Amino acid sequence: MIFAMSPARIIELSDDLEAFAEEQVRAGKNASVADVVYDALEDKMRAVLREAIEDGVAELDAGLGVETSVEDLMAEARAEAGLTL
Repeated sequence: MIFAMSPARIIELSDDLEAFAEEQVRAGKNASVADVVYDALEDKMRAVLREAIEDGVAELDAGLGVETSVEDLMAEARAEAGLTL
């Protein structure tokens, strides 16, 4: 299945992912397949950022902390995760 999330984005889903997304819509968990994909990407982004925060806390606990700004920290975490926002 191929669908447009916006005029600039086209996503192709495998048959099993398409079936899963359509079931989520039928079950009333999402309004559309696009919403299923969006929610999944949002969840993945939060998990990646949560992992980066946990790694940072572990480094601080180990005495490896360095001074930085929140903006620099978030930019580094996004870059390491391959995210651009």
